[in-house]
Amino acid sequence: MSVISTSAGARDPHVVVPFADGTSGVARLSFDSGLAQLGLRVDEQLTGLMAADFAHPLPLVWAAGHNVHVEYPLGSRLLHQMGPNTVRLSPAVPWAFDVHGGAEHLDADLTGLDVRSVAFHSGATHLRLILGYPTVSTTIRLTSVKDLRVDRPADVPVRLEIGKGATKVMLDDRWFGAVGGGLIEQSSRPHTGDRWYQVIVSGSADTVTIGAVA
Repeated sequence: MSVISTSAGARDPHVVVPFADGTSGVARLSFDSGLAQLGLRVDEQLTGLMAADFAHPLPLVWAAGHNVHVEYPLGSRLLHQMGPNTVRLSPAVPWAFDVHGGAEHLDADLTGLDVRSVAFHSGATHLRLILGYPTVSTTIRLTSVKDLRVDRPADVPVRLEIGKGATKVMLDDRWFGAVGGGLIEQSSRPHTGDRWYQVIVSGSADTVTIGAVA
């Protein structure tokens, strides 16, 4: 394990995570105590695995191989006080994402990134994910969500599952105003083969849009 964000004994707002020697496979970015006000981008010019610029309160960032952890020592209690944060990722490796603790105001443009999985393990609000072409069947899992938008290429099929009540759901050109007891729907393009997206919300969902980009 290596601590990345320590500089002269203090956490540094600018973080660079290098590639780990001899490490292959899927890289994983884990937010261990939530996230807020985060812009997530792909940077083809990046020479390392990840680079980030964090606002106060500053997190601790550490890595074990290509598993990168971002942890706020005070947990999610200060999420509402965070300034804007930016994380840039290398497209040289596939990525998986985990968010433990609350998540709010995430703007993630992952076009050009090989995304293998995304999981929000607590409640989330105000999320936007822009996804490119998947290389395998890829699942986005959420516990509960309010204000979620997921965009993917128009010719990539998607399946949506919501475990409990759902309100204001748009799946491409279909609208579901209020549904009790869960919702299971898929895009008009059937998911054949192993290159499609699945969005699963185990709890309730309010204001969900699954759309397409050119």
